[in-house]
Amino acid sequence: MKKSHRENTVGPWAAAKLDALEAYLEFYGTALSKQPFKRVYIDAFAGACVTKVRTSEVAEERIPILDIPSDTAQEQEQFVLGSPIRALNVSNGFHRHFFFDLDETRAETLRTVSAGRAGVTVTVGDCNPQIRALAPTLQNRQIRGIAFLDPYGAHLEWATLEALAKTGTMEVVINFPLAMAINRLITRSGDIPERWAQQLTACFGTEEWRTIAYDRVTDLFGDEIVQKHGDVPKRLLNLYISRLREIFNFVAKPRLIRNTRNAPLYYLIWAGPNKLGLKGADHILRQGEKV
Repeated sequence: MKKSHRENTVGPWAAAKLDALEAYLEFYGTALSKQPFKRVYIDAFAGACVTKVRTSEVAEERIPILDIPSDTAQEQEQFVLGSPIRALNVSNGFHRHFFFDLDETRAETLRTVSAGRAGVTVTVGDCNPQIRALAPTLQNRQIRGIAFLDPYGAHLEWATLEALAKTGTMEVVINFPLAMAINRLITRSGDIPERWAQQLTACFGTEEWRTIAYDRVTDLFGDEIVQKHGDVPKRLLNLYISRLREIFNFVAKPRLIRNTRNAPLYYLIWAGPNKLGLKGADHILRQGEKV
């Protein structure tokens, strides 16, 4: 199912993604707890603080999630804590939190949840230009931080990653929704709406995805035919990873997240400026991975 920024339900696999993020935030806080750095957390597509897990999928897979007590059978539902709550409550946490969301209602909930907490900024709107505006203020040797980039589709722009990489202080944890969203924009016929094409180019920071996704061949009648490669997801992942390695010093091996039917959905990708972060990410992101 395509994820929408207005959707407040998730599949049970979302817990695997969020558990991995939380584990890395714990590792990060512990590693820097005795250092004098000002720790910064950015949540680019923050989403809901608590999200209901779709019950039709809960029965298919056992994933540790939060059970909220209820009095009636109708209320016997399962919920998962979102990334904002996890980041706010992590041990040895962050001095500054920047949350971005497209939905005013969710943003207001975030403001309520974080009321009384110093150093929390909640902003409504497209996170891409706002993070790019924020990035120069993070180019400070006294700052270290993590940006969690969990877009609803091909909405994370490459220019935003470049801005974060340029700081030299920020690590990123990216949810790259390759099979869940991006590959669906690349039609079999090659006839892609211009809006989709522009979104893909902004996401990859290049139009190279076109030549990677399609072959142009000539048939027996001399007509040119556009054919989509059978291994487009693998090709696009390789393109994305290779470009990440051009702007970050270190990039961890991606972790594939699958749905309850074992179909691939998205990849969790860590990238950053420090080798210690790479070591931690490589270990943590591998935990619980389905092969």
